[in-house]
Amino acid sequence: MPSIVDEVLQAIGRDIPEFANRTQGAPGRLLRRGVDCILSSFVQKVADPSASFAARDKVCRQLGRFEARQGRTLDSLQAAYRLGLRLVYRRSVEVGKRHGLDPSVVAAMGDSIITYMSDLAEQSVRGYREALARASQDMHERRVRLLRHILQGDGALAEHAARAGWSLPEEVTLVLPRAGQAQPGKALHGDMLADWEAEEPVLLLPGPIDADAEKELTAMLGGAEAVISVTVPPAQAPTALRWARGLSALAGEGAVPGGPLLRCDDHLVSLLLLADLELTDQIGRKELAPLDAFSEGRRGRLIETLGVWLATRGTAADIGERLNVHPQTVRYRMRQLENAMGEALTEPDRRFAIELVLRAREVARTYAAPP
Repeated sequence: MPSIVDEVLQAIGRDIPEFANRTQGAPGRLLRRGVDCILSSFVQKVADPSASFAARDKVCRQLGRFEARQGRTLDSLQAAYRLGLRLVYRRSVEVGKRHGLDPSVVAAMGDSIITYMSDLAEQSVRGYREALARASQDMHERRVRLLRHILQGDGALAEHAARAGWSLPEEVTLVLPRAGQAQPGKALHGDMLADWEAEEPVLLLPGPIDADAEKELTAMLGGAEAVISVTVPPAQAPTALRWARGLSALAGEGAVPGGPLLRCDDHLVSLLLLADLELTDQIGRKELAPLDAFSEGRRGRLIETLGVWLATRGTAADIGERLNVHPQTVRYRMRQLENAMGEALTEPDRRFAIELVLRAREVARTYAAPP
């Protein structure tokens, strides 16, 4: 055994380039123990086919895992197995001749070597796949952590990205699938970060989402509803997430029109106007209080006329056409508004506040949002 182990190690280091630097020092000692275990187990198999090969299988799986961690295929390891067992067979032939063994015994030895090599390869493939699966899981966990760091506004994004093997882009876009959406079997592309385990699943894609990517995203989500954030630098992702959550909430309340994919870019004004309806209502109560003296119907018509005037600054004829009333009616209403509200219609800040309130009410009314 010692001499055949030496011969195998020398041949592996000489004939297989990937092993040239792995036969000396600590790697060499590990390799020697592995070769010795594999060949000793073969001798045990010859002596007792029912013997346990747990130690050999463990070594082969370790060798397979090592190749995976080094980013190599199993080709060099398989070549080492073939080379080593070919030398074992050659030695077997020499021993058979020396001791006058029946040729059928030596032939049986050859068959056993072929079967044995298949066992070695099977165990190494198993270890190799285990290592790849573990590496993939580790990378997945690192990328989930990276996404959470981005969404939390962590300042050390470059460091976290490097640890996750992810190139930090100049801009990112977030996608919020509707809660309960099942995790798709296929990602949009390799650079997408996803946290499907979170209570609120979030996806992050580098750069903007163009029309082609939007089609792929729709297919990936199976047509389920989702919100696409504005495209921002990674450091501003928490803000983009807040806006996307706001749009998702508005869509759930019917405050904005629904659809498979909602883009924040298409609803920025609505997001601003409806961001705090209670505050907007408070401003409205304050600025429109002078109209409380009118009956509900009259008050509603005055506010409607005021809204068109603020939006268009048109003539009585223009406003009348928009409201489907006579221009004289518009003039009458405007006189009533001027008398009731006074400086509120001429002071810029107050006029802006009134217009903001009326625009917010118009958006809410258009999509049947709660008042």
